[in-house]
Amino acid sequence: MAGLPEVARLHEEYASRGLVVIGVHDASGNPEGIEQVLREKGIEYPVMRDTEARETFSAYRIMGIPHLILVGKDGIIVADGKTLRQIEALIRRQLGVP
Repeated sequence: MAGLPEVARLHEEYASRGLVVIGVHDASGNPEGIEQVLREKGIEYPVMRDTEARETFSAYRIMGIPHLILVGKDGIIVADGKTLRQIEALIRRQLGVP
């Protein structure tokens, strides 16, 4: 949860240039509690909840949280498991931002 404000900042800063942020929460916790935390943190990008079978976490090999994955416009994974600073640099490069 500590990284949420920084991811929200990336969403706010680069959404107008084409960045789409989608959060994925694990299946634990109740949906109402998750929604409350997102509201309190000011998270405006969509956050989905994974299945009990952890299908999304398994498909993307997510072992811990937070875990950042950058997917290009073509649907190909550009970066996986990088730091927020590394992801932001790659976002800027992908969007052509100097």
